[in-house]
Amino acid sequence: MRFFNFILNILFPPRCASCKIEGDFLCNECIARLKIKKIKDLGRFKQNEFQYLDGVIYGLDYAENPQIKAALKQFKYRFTKDLVDYFSDLIACKLNELSMTKNKQIILVPVPLHKKRLNYRGFNQAELIARSVQEKMGDRVQVLNLLERVRHTDQQAKLNKKERQENLKDAFVIESGLQLESGLDTVYFVVDDVCTTGSTLENCAQVLKKSGLQRVYGLVVAKALKN
Repeated sequence: MRFFNFILNILFPPRCASCKIEGDFLCNECIARLKIKKIKDLGRFKQNEFQYLDGVIYGLDYAENPQIKAALKQFKYRFTKDLVDYFSDLIACKLNELSMTKNKQIILVPVPLHKKRLNYRGFNQAELIARSVQEKMGDRVQVLNLLERVRHTDQQAKLNKKERQENLKDAFVIESGLQLESGLDTVYFVVDDVCTTGSTLENCAQVLKKSGLQRVYGLVVAKALKN
């Protein structure tokens, strides 16, 4: 596989997703221009938006970082998995800054893809990010595939907020046979790449809370809230 990737890089050299310069999928200059947010909890600013989520932690804002929007699109739709390392660095940094995760076990729950989309894409971007975060942070982080996507839905990017909510209705269930435990020494995060309206994270949190969890947060690389 490494040899295959080596040949691909010779034939098709990596280009920055933002400025298109040859060398890396996200070049150092574009990374240096990123405006990384201090810890923010979207639940505090959008209390009426979320019924089940206790908040969403994010590192970047689309509005201030057009280069990250281009990188995330390339990651997800052009299958550029090499970008996952940067995204997971950002999320691991955010988790280490959180007071609520201090001395606690962190459970990362990737937003699942439906089998049809997973077979087409070949990977789940949320799980790749979560696994990479786990590698960086060690034993205090665990990745659990607690959710299953049982209904094939339209791509959320093409829908408005109301359509997104309807599109995801009854799309997620707890993996069969699983029993969830909610303790004071454990913090659960639903992981995805982007939070746009929060509909995907909210639906996942709803299923998790109805299955017994007390507090569930969203954890994403970037936010792009729109109505």
